[in-house]
Amino acid sequence: MNIQENVVLNPDQKAVALKTLKDMFFAAKQLHDWIDTDALSHEMAGILPSLIESHFTDISKQLTYESKLTKEKEERHQQIRTANTRVRELERQLGESKPIDGLKEQLRYLASTVSDWWNKYGFHHVSDENFTQYGHYTARFCFMLDHLSMYSDTPVTDKRTWKERIQELIEEGWDIVFQDGRRSPQLVDNDNNRARLVKLVQSRFPSAKIIKTRNWRTDDDGVFTFRDVEVYIYDLQDIPENK
Repeated sequence: MNIQENVVLNPDQKAVALKTLKDMFFAAKQLHDWIDTDALSHEMAGILPSLIESHFTDISKQLTYESKLTKEKEERHQQIRTANTRVRELERQLGESKPIDGLKEQLRYLASTVSDWWNKYGFHHVSDENFTQYGHYTARFCFMLDHLSMYSDTPVTDKRTWKERIQELIEEGWDIVFQDGRRSPQLVDNDNNRARLVKLVQSRFPSAKIIKTRNWRTDDDGVFTFRDVEVYIYDLQDIPENK
């Protein structure tokens, strides 16, 4: 007859194992009680199972037993590490295979396409343009509705065209206030203009998102007006006019 050998832990191992079991029982009971009374929050629904799994893993190690859960977890982590290494390698190969001749001109073209569109619409001036390592375009779209070139050969025509464009913007539904005797139009920061800005930017660049806005308070009547909005264009294919 085979005599089954029992697991015998030394005093330190036994104390640690019993404490870990006690902690696991408490977490399991708390999870049971909250589920039973429909009192389990989404936050604790993520914390308690993870805590129980961690305790169980610690006990398995104390018993020198590599549980299936632990083994599968380690295998998943290894697969993820292998996949990440492969992705980085492919990105490196792809980056090395792309010619950089003309890259500066391409980036200048993309940036100027964005700023020319914003200027033509009537808001003028794009600053802090950047192209990120992930292939995104970021910039601050500023609001200079009072902009008139100081070096134009047609100042009278420019001023008439400027006034006409401001009136068109008002007729389109933009909320605009004036300072200095109607010489300085400002775009009001309100829900109407915010919704219009999102629609305007995304109608031209579908992948774009406005992630931050800045405003300031007018001196005349204390109205908050837009200073600039920070825009991300996530797909550079959105920028060229003829896609």
